[in-house]
Formats: sequence, structure tokens, C-alpha cells
Amino acid sequence: MNYGQKAKELLLELKRSDFIPPYNQETVRSSLSEISLHFKELDDLATALQRANSDENSNRIDPTFRPSLILHDEAIKRNKRCLLAYHVHRLEKLKRLRWDTAAALPSHVKSILAEAEVDFYTEYDRLVSRFNDELGGGLDLNSYFQPPEEDLIEVRVVKSGLGRIVTEYGEVSLELGTTHFLSRGDVEHLIRQGSLQQIDGEEIS
Repeated sequence: MNYGQKAKELLLELKRSDFIPPYNQETVRSSLSEISLHFKELDDLATALQRANSDENSNRIDPTFRPSLILHDEAIKRNKRCLLAYHVHRLEKLKRLRWDTAAALPSHVKSILAEAEVDFYTEYDRLVSRFNDELGGGLDLNSYFQPPEEDLIEVRVVKSGLGRIVTEYGEVSLELGTTHFLSRGDVEHLIRQGSLQQIDGEEIS
């Protein structure tokens, strides 16, 4: 038997796809069935080993059992790794899709997903939207997913009563003890006043 071939086919499907291929329920089930068969083989071997040790009054593992034990154990591990890689890759693609589009799941994508993947996208979209709403201040995570780090500095608020400032990324509340990545031009005067402390990089003198 060609162990692990079905699980390997799942990864090859991912490699050949520009986005993600239709969810292959049949091959996933075949891989899971193979894992179950390996577990059964291991259980039968363990029973036979116990019987042999009982007859010989010994706890030693008969060397003749070792190759089969190792074979089935490694086959289980390999199939599990392939299945995990397959599903994690698909979920990461869906997460990226949510950030790239900031929209409901497109129908053409929904049609190639498993029901559990549709549920995942829906819940992930809900969590991201709620987090974005809780930030407030007009800051849109989807608009500034990758801000230009070279123009930003990390600062900590060390004085109270600063209130809010308006930056190109939206309104920011400068509460005592909080840290922020902000444009140098927006906060340079506050650093000079000692209201903000630059966390890394050269300090403004």
C-alpha cells in the first residue's frame, strides 16, 4: 500500500492553485480513514506484543515488532502533518482575503469552501470588524494594513491630560501609559515637551 499518497495529493492541489482549490472532502476523508487503519494496526500490534510478553513473562519489546510499530506510527504522523498543512494554508488564504477586500465572502469563493471554512470566514470577519470599530478615532485597519514603518516612531505617553491628536491615520487618544506608532511630524513637539517618550531609535534633543 502506498501510505500517505492521498494526503500528498491535497498538498499538490494547493501548489497547483493560484488561490485555493475546491475543498476536497473525498480525499480528506480518505486520509482520515487511512489514519484510522494505522491506529488499528498499532492496536493489533500492541495486543500481540502484550500476549507475547505475557507468555515470556517479560516487558521487553520483541525486535520483530519494531519495524511495523515505527512504520504505522510515522505514517500517522505524516498524514496528520499533511492534513494540518492543507487546512492551515486554506485558512491563511481566507484571512488574507478578508484583509485585502474588507468585504463579505464572494460567492465564487464560497462555492469552493467547506461549510466549516465558510463559518470560519464569517466569524473572522465579525471579529476583525468589531475590533476595528472598538479602535474608534476614524482609524481604518484595512486602509493602513502596512503603514510605512520608516515614517513612524514608537512612543509612550508619560504625562496625563494630553487628550487627543489628529494624525493622517485618524484621531488618537493619548492616555497615560499607552504606546503608539505615530508619524514623527505629528508628535515631535510632544516629545520635546517631555509629554511623550520615544521607545526606540534616536531620541529628539
